Amino acid sequence: MAAEVLQRIADQVYRLEDRFVNLYLLDLGKVVLVDTGTRRAEEPIRRGLRELGKEVQDVSMLLLTHHHVDHIGTAAVWKRESRAQVDLHALDAPVAARRERRRTHGTRPSMMVVAALMGVFTPFMRGPPLETDRILQGGEVLDVLGWPIEVIHAPGHTLGSCAFYARSAGILFAGDAVNGRQGKPEPPIVVEDRHAAVDSYRKLTALNAAILLPGHGSPVRRA
Repeated sequence: MAAEVLQRIADQVYRLEDRFVNLYLLDLGKVVLVDTGTRRAEEPIRRGLRELGKEVQDVSMLLLTHHHVDHIGTAAVWKRESRAQVDLHALDAPVAARRERRRTHGTRPSMMVVAALMGVFTPFMRGPPLETDRILQGGEVLDVLGWPIEVIHAPGHTLGSCAFYARSAGILFAGDAVNGRQGKPEPPIVVEDRHAAVDSYRKLTALNAAILLPGHGSPVRRA
C-alpha cells in the first residue's frame, strides 16, 4: 500500500510536500487548494484527494499566494478539470498569464546564484498560461466555503505575494513571505523587492498565528 501523502495539520487542514515546496488542502465539504505545487504535484494531489474520499471535481477554489511556477504548477489542471476558481493578487496575475515577466534577486551574495538559476530553469518548469478568475488586492475577507479568510498583501518575495489568514482557526498560510526551518520562521531568500520583503516578514510574524504554514520548510507553531 502506498504511503499517505497528506499530513494533517489541524482539523480540515492538510499539508502535502511536493519535493521542496508545500501546498495545503482544506477539506470544507468541497476542497480548497492553497497553492498547487510544481507540475509534478498533479498525481500526489490526486492521491491526496482520494485519501480524503474526494474526486477531482470536488476541487472548488485555488488560493494562490504568488506567481512562481513551484506554487501554480498544477493550477491549470484543476481550473480545467473541475472549473476551480483561481484567486491571485492583481500584481501577480499578469505574470501567471505570461503577459509580464519579473526578475528575482538574492537577499545575500550566496542567494544570487539561486536567483540566477531560477531565471534559467523557470521557462522549463512552467505550465500553460494561467488566467485569474478573482483578482485580489489585499484587505478582503473571503468567504471560503464558510471559512472567513483574510487576504493579507505581503509583497517582497513577489510584488503580489499574499498570505491567507484563517483568524478564527489561528492558521496563517504565509506562502513564501515567510519560510519555516525546524519550526522557526525565516525570511525569504529570493525576492523581487528586498525592502518590502523585510516589512512583510515582520508584519506576518507579528500576527503570532497559532500555526504559520510556509511555502517552504516546516510549519511554525506558537509555543
